[in-house]
Amino acid sequence: MPKIKIMLVEDHQIVREGLKRLIELEANMTVVAEAGTYREAVENLPADINLVLLDIGLPDGDGLQLPREIGARRPGLKYLALTIYDDPLFVRKAMKHGVHGFIPKYASFGEIKSAINIVMKTGRYLYPGLSSKLFFMNRDTELTEMELQILQLLATGENQKSVANRVHISLSTLRRRIQGICAKLGVKTIEEALASAAKKGLLK
Repeated sequence: MPKIKIMLVEDHQIVREGLKRLIELEANMTVVAEAGTYREAVENLPADINLVLLDIGLPDGDGLQLPREIGARRPGLKYLALTIYDDPLFVRKAMKHGVHGFIPKYASFGEIKSAINIVMKTGRYLYPGLSSKLFFMNRDTELTEMELQILQLLATGENQKSVANRVHISLSTLRRRIQGICAKLGVKTIEEALASAAKKGLLK
């Protein structure tokens, strides 16, 4: 049976080397390429890989953008995100960006190995603890595209009047939107909302 050919994208060399050693012990897997940065992953993508084991928190770019950037070249490639972030909103964002599987870094190697096999067989994997969080998460807590746009504009330093003009709503409507954003994120102020959104990886 052909081996699953994997590219490791992880900026911490010790973690990357450790994962590589463990993967190489598996009969049906092999590491054929490595990258420590976003740019290395884009520029050194081999032609003969099946799956990218992807650390989203890269020093020179948002790992979530990788599936979109290289997707046109490799439409059948699978992406398994290995990350410290396990917030349901972040998981939803990752999936919308083309990530096929999601597993936290605190998972055991046995769980990572299982995730790789499941992604290759079914095209989708979600760590059990994360799947239950998503199942019980109220859909009303998910930020809309406009709410994300408002947060993004506010994060760049634009004042509220300017943001209202940019998204074509009144200032009073914008303020109600901001209140709704804060409620969804479980915070009281827009400053806390921006900090929470940044932590969840919701800002570009």
